Amino acid sequence: MQDNTEEMPVKAGPKNGRKKPTYGPNIVRAWFDTVFHYAIRGLEQERRFLERRDWTYRFHLGSLEYLAPLAEHLPGSARENLDQILLFFPALNALIGDHDRQTERLARECVEFHAAIVASPRFDEVFDSVEAETPAALGGEFGSHFGGLSTKEQFKGRVAEYLVNNVRENPDFYSTARLWNQFHERFFSVLNEPGLASRRYATDECGQALLEAVVSLAGALKTIRSELSLEFDVPIVAEVTSSD
Repeated sequence: MQDNTEEMPVKAGPKNGRKKPTYGPNIVRAWFDTVFHYAIRGLEQERRFLERRDWTYRFHLGSLEYLAPLAEHLPGSARENLDQILLFFPALNALIGDHDRQTERLARECVEFHAAIVASPRFDEVFDSVEAETPAALGGEFGSHFGGLSTKEQFKGRVAEYLVNNVRENPDFYSTARLWNQFHERFFSVLNEPGLASRRYATDECGQALLEAVVSLAGALKTIRSELSLEFDVPIVAEVTSSD
C-alpha cells in the first residue's frame, strides 16, 4: 500500500555554529536595544582612543577610564541578555574573552609605566626645571596650573599620566593647558631613557593588541546583528530620537 503521509519539511542546520534558534522578533529587539547598541557603541569609542594611542589611564584611579571589559559598556540589567546571546552564539565567548584579557593587560602595563616614570631620576630633573621656570614663563605659581590638585606628588602623577597616554596637547579649557602645551616636549624627552623606552614600547604593544581585539569583536557583533535583522525582519534601529 502506498504511504500518502506528507513528508515533514527538513529544517536547515545551525548557521555559523550557533544553536538552533528558539527565539523570535521580540527577543531580538531586546537584544538590539540592550546589548548590541551599547556594546558596539562602547567598542567604537574604544577604537577611537586606541587609534590615537590614548589609553585613558587615570593615575588617581589606577585604571583606564574608557577602556573596559565588554560587560561594563552595558547597563547592569542588560548583562543577563548578553548571557542569553552567548548561549546561541558561543563563538563570541572567545572574542569577548580576548578583548577583556587585553584590556586588563593594558591596564597593568599603564600602572607599571606610570610608576616607572614617577620613579625616574631624569623625570625629577625635568620636572624640577619646569617648576622653576613656570612663574617667569607663564605667570603664577607652578601649582596654580593643576586645577584641584594640591601636592607635588599629585602634580607629578598628572604629568606622568599625560606621558603614559601620549597626550601631545591639551584643549584650552584644561587647567594644565598652558603649562603642558608649553613644556610637553621636554617632558616627553624623559621617555628616551632606556628603561622608560622599553616600558613605552610594551605599553604600545598592549594597546595594539587591544585594538585588534576591539576590531574583531565589533565586526563579529555587527555581522550577527545584521543577520538577525534580516532573518527576523527586525530593524537594527527601531526609531530615531532627538538624542541620536
